[in-house]
Amino acid sequence: MSRKLKALVLPPAARLDMVCSTACRRLLEQECDPVWNETGADYTPEQLSPLLSDAELILTSWGSPLLTEELLREAPRLRYIAHAAGTLKRRVPDNVLESGRVRLFSAAPRIARSVGEYCLAALLHLLWRFPQMDAQVRSGLWKNGALGRELRDQTVGIVSASSTARAFIDLLQPFGVHIRVYDPFLSPAAAEQLGVVIVSLEDVMQCPIISVHAPSLPETKGLLTAELLRLIPDGAIFINSSRGAVLDEAALTAELATGRFVAALDVLQQEPPQPDHPLFGLDHVLLTPHIAGMTVEGCLSLMEEVLLDVLRAERGETTRYEIKAQAWAVMA
Repeated sequence: MSRKLKALVLPPAARLDMVCSTACRRLLEQECDPVWNETGADYTPEQLSPLLSDAELILTSWGSPLLTEELLREAPRLRYIAHAAGTLKRRVPDNVLESGRVRLFSAAPRIARSVGEYCLAALLHLLWRFPQMDAQVRSGLWKNGALGRELRDQTVGIVSASSTARAFIDLLQPFGVHIRVYDPFLSPAAAEQLGVVIVSLEDVMQCPIISVHAPSLPETKGLLTAELLRLIPDGAIFINSSRGAVLDEAALTAELATGRFVAALDVLQQEPPQPDHPLFGLDHVLLTPHIAGMTVEGCLSLMEEVLLDVLRAERGETTRYEIKAQAWAVMA
């Protein structure tokens, strides 16, 4: 019988119930020697430090303490950090991959599947004008001439071919849409494989459907300027499920206030926003509280997905959720 991995599970029970299914707990007990967080709260660095000496695998999620260089020095046997959530940036040192001693895993690709569904749902919701039609029926209007629009054969512009964009692109395939992508890191070969056409950012912003998937990096802060936002055509649909910082929110609000186009926004620059945010007065803007990547099924699968990948790594198999050093620099 092979030796079990010494696994330190950082999320407390309440959060663990959100990201770790019953099957995941059984898998942990079967394949690992887990140490559960039974404190009822997230560990403080002081609580975590004495637990690290034997850990070979650390499982983290939202709210888990940052794994600083000082803490990682207390974990000489550590080989894997698996994050049952999105980005590991700013949660571990930037140089953690340099030594090759510790391998990183993130459930971000699994979260991307949920974001892809959110974008498709928001797009269909706005194409079919469900809010307006619901309001009309409730006000006594019945078939007053307002019609929805079909997605088939539309042109969709994508800002950044990130993992969430790729999930969205995959869901769009049955609709026969024409997809235009701006991403300076996307190669022609990769674009061909995705079935998309590489275009300029200006070209994307003139598409009748625009979906923003850019990561939040210093290079992408304010990427969508007021000038670019003015290029959005009348009657367009604009979706942002990435980060509020990638665009000029005041300029976007001003453009939306004209009523020229509709939008679905899952992210804002300040979260939660102030109660008097001007977007609240625009009924053609769909607002959601940064939940595009958080579905019941998606969240419950996060820890199991990264744990299974760590076990693949243990067997010398190809991994699916591992973060490679070359990808770290361009990750959000």
